[in-house]
Amino acid sequence: MPPPGKVPRKENLGLQCEWGSCSFVCSAMEEFCEHVTQHLQKYLHSSEEEEEEEDLLEEEFSCLWQECGFCSLDNSADLIRHVYFHCYHTKLKQWGLQALQSQADLSPCILDFHSRNIIPDIPDHFLCLWEHCESSFDNPEWFYRHVEAHSLCCEYKAVGKDNHMVLCGWKGCTCTFKDHCKLREHLRSHTQEKVVACPTCGGMFANNTKFLDHIRRQTSLDQQRFQCSHCSKRFATERLLRDHMRNHVNHYKCPLCDMTCPLPSSLRNHMRFRHSEDRPFKCDCCDYSCKNLIDLRKHLDTHSKEPAYRDTQSQGTNVMCVTNASQGATTSPCTFARNTSSSGPQGTPVFGTRNMKMATCGCSWFAMRV
Repeated sequence: MPPPGKVPRKENLGLQCEWGSCSFVCSAMEEFCEHVTQHLQKYLHSSEEEEEEEDLLEEEFSCLWQECGFCSLDNSADLIRHVYFHCYHTKLKQWGLQALQSQADLSPCILDFHSRNIIPDIPDHFLCLWEHCESSFDNPEWFYRHVEAHSLCCEYKAVGKDNHMVLCGWKGCTCTFKDHCKLREHLRSHTQEKVVACPTCGGMFANNTKFLDHIRRQTSLDQQRFQCSHCSKRFATERLLRDHMRNHVNHYKCPLCDMTCPLPSSLRNHMRFRHSEDRPFKCDCCDYSCKNLIDLRKHLDTHSKEPAYRDTQSQGTNVMCVTNASQGATTSPCTFARNTSSSGPQGTPVFGTRNMKMATCGCSWFAMRV
């Protein structure tokens, strides 16, 4: 029996090409990538001929993979990297299907099947930063195999009192490990390699445990037997409940005040805004400086008739933050909502009902839609 979270993998994969109406299926990644390369070569060759005939000012490179919709206006290299990632993603979805089939008690993912081939943007080559290497790849499959080869070829060295350690050779990293397997797992933190994907929604995960948690979180309420004593939220497994309950406990105390935080990153933010005098964001028009980009954008409005920062979601809804003091009062770092959402533009504060809470320092604030 494999340990928890480990699922034995079969080498016979069902790698199906989804380029256009192609129905090609094979079991080996080498054959699969070679087949997709032929699609790319044919597509790019026909694109060059059309460009010569029509004398296009701006050429488009569209991905023909089913349910994708990617289009590059820059160059064919972006499309090549993108399509090869589809190859890699197809393999991960097959690993996910095998993992799911090995868990008889789990139901399939219920999320949107049409998102299964939505993959991240790949703006640059995959670059190996192992010492004295710096090889680059367009195909993530070959890149990750290349990095794995570095980990397996790494020699054991003496480190301190231990005479049997392997060193990570990634640029700027000084980590050491007792065996090559641990080094291989560690290298995924540098390469952002994912090892499994959901065959239904396409979501990628760093290990099988996280993938199976993704499935278990979709369990119907009547099967979620583990309930949080703090907020009454229910979970399918005891481990998911334990992970959730850690959010209710603040383990990290500020050494300068009575503030406690749930995460080291939260404590760092608190120290920066409440106890640090460092103001790295400086105005080019005057001597003003501040602690974050949001405050700098607000200040820049004083130098121009046009606001330096506009709400990019102003169509339909305007958002303002109101404190429990008068509206003309200056907002303090903890009173103004510093939290941002990954769904908004970088540095854009996004407010909603989930932000309506009491700050841990005691200052209350709320979001108001007008």
